[in-house]
Amino acid sequence: MPSDLLLLVAAAIVVPLAILWRRELVMAMPLLVTLERLAVPAGASSIRVDQLAASLLCAPLAFAVVSGRHRLRMDAVAWWLVAILAVNVLSSAVNSPARAYSLVQCVNLATAWVIYVVVINALVTRDDVSAFFTRCLWAALVAGAVGIVAFVLALAGLHVGGAEVSRSAAEFQTSAYGAFGTMVEPNLFGSFMGAYFVIAIALVALAPRDDDPQRALVRWLVGVCAVGLVVSFTRAAWLGVIVMVIGFAILGRTRVSLRTSRVLLPVAVMVGAVAVIALLPGDIGSLLRFKIGNLVNPTSQTASSRILTAVLAVQQSLAHPLIGWGTFTYAPLITDGADFTRIEGWRNLWIGNYLILALHDTGVIGLALWCGMLWTVLTRGVKTSRTLMLTDRAAGARALAITLGAASLLIPFLSTSGFSLAFPWLLIGLLGAHARLAEQALPEPEPMPAAMAPPLIPLDAT
Repeated sequence: MPSDLLLLVAAAIVVPLAILWRRELVMAMPLLVTLERLAVPAGASSIRVDQLAASLLCAPLAFAVVSGRHRLRMDAVAWWLVAILAVNVLSSAVNSPARAYSLVQCVNLATAWVIYVVVINALVTRDDVSAFFTRCLWAALVAGAVGIVAFVLALAGLHVGGAEVSRSAAEFQTSAYGAFGTMVEPNLFGSFMGAYFVIAIALVALAPRDDDPQRALVRWLVGVCAVGLVVSFTRAAWLGVIVMVIGFAILGRTRVSLRTSRVLLPVAVMVGAVAVIALLPGDIGSLLRFKIGNLVNPTSQTASSRILTAVLAVQQSLAHPLIGWGTFTYAPLITDGADFTRIEGWRNLWIGNYLILALHDTGVIGLALWCGMLWTVLTRGVKTSRTLMLTDRAAGARALAITLGAASLLIPFLSTSGFSLAFPWLLIGLLGAHARLAEQALPEPEPMPAAMAPPLIPLDAT
C-alpha cells in the first residue's frame, strides 16, 4: 500500500539521522516529554513526539550494542518494567475482551517505558548527567511558564489553548479546571509542577555553596512551579507536595545538612500565590477556596466518582485475580461488549489510581511487580544520594531531590496516574543514571596483605 511504502521510506531516512544525532535527540527529551498534546497521527490512533523520539533512540542503542561499542545496561528497575510489560501482554492476549486494543496499548506503554532504558544507557559520565539534569530544569521552567501564560490569557478572554476556565461555578467542582499548558490536562500538569517544585526546594536547601551556577535557575523554577501548581487546581498534587516538603524538612535535619529557612522560603512563595488567587473575586477565587476547603474530603463529587470507579474495578478484578483482565480493559468491560470507542466520552472510562489499575489489568502478580519496582526506585534513590554525598555533594543533592520529586508523584497518581506517559520515566531514568555514578564512586576493595593471605596449596597435594 502507498501508506506502508511511505512509512518505510520515512523510516529509512529518520533512523540513520537518529543514529547520527543521537546525543542531540537524547538531550531534547526533557523538552519533548512536556509536549504531551503534540502527537503524530498513526491510523486511528496517534503517537506522542516523546514516544516517537524514544523509539527512534532504540535504533542507535541497538546498533551500538550489536556492533560491540556499547554494553547494554539493564538495572533492577529496567527488569521490573520488563516483567510488568510481560504480564500486561499475557493478560491482554488471554483475558482482554478487546484483545487488539489492549495489545496496541501494551505497545503504547512500551514506547513510554523504554525512555528509562534509553536514559540510563545514554547518560554515562558525570558531565552527561549534569547537562541532562539542567535541561530538565529548563524544560520544567518553560512548561510551567507556558501553562501560567495560557491561564492568564484565558482569564482575559484570549483562549489560545493550554487552560480551561470556561466551566460554570457548578461544573468546575466536578470537571477539570485550570492550567495545563502543553500537557494533556490540569491534573497531570499539576503533578509535573509539583514534582519539580519539590526538586527545586531540595536543591535550594541542599545547595553546596552560595555561588552555585544553577542558583538563579533553581530560584526561578521555585516561583514558576509554585504558581503553576496553584493554577492547575490539582488537590492531589498539592497533597503530594505537602507530604514531601514536611517529610524532607523533618528527616533532612537529621540525615543531611540543610537550612530550614531555605525550605520555608519556597513554601512561602506557594502560600502567597494561593492567598492572592483565593482572594480574587469571581469563579477563580471561589474554586480555589472550594478546593482548599475540600482538600481531603472523600464525600466531594470528584472523590465519590473515583471511589465508585475503584469499587467497580476491584469487583471486576475478582474474575481474574492472578493476571487481570488485560491492559486498559475497564472501558470495554463497562460497556459490556459494545464498541466503547463509539461512545461519547469513552476516554473518561478509565482507572486513575495506578495501584487499582495494576490490580485490574494485571492482577495480584502485576500489582506485586509494581510495588516491587516502586520500592526499588525509592530505596535505591536514597542509597544513591547517601553514596554520592560522600564524594560529590552536588550530585548527591540532585539524587535526593529527584528521589523526593519522584516520590511526590505517587500521591497525585492515586487519582490521575501518569505512568503511561513519559515524564515520570524520564525522572526515574535520571535517578538511575545517578545510581550508575554512585556505583562508579564506590572505592575499589583494597588488596589483602600478604601476611593475611591464605597459604598456597601445592597442586600435587593430596
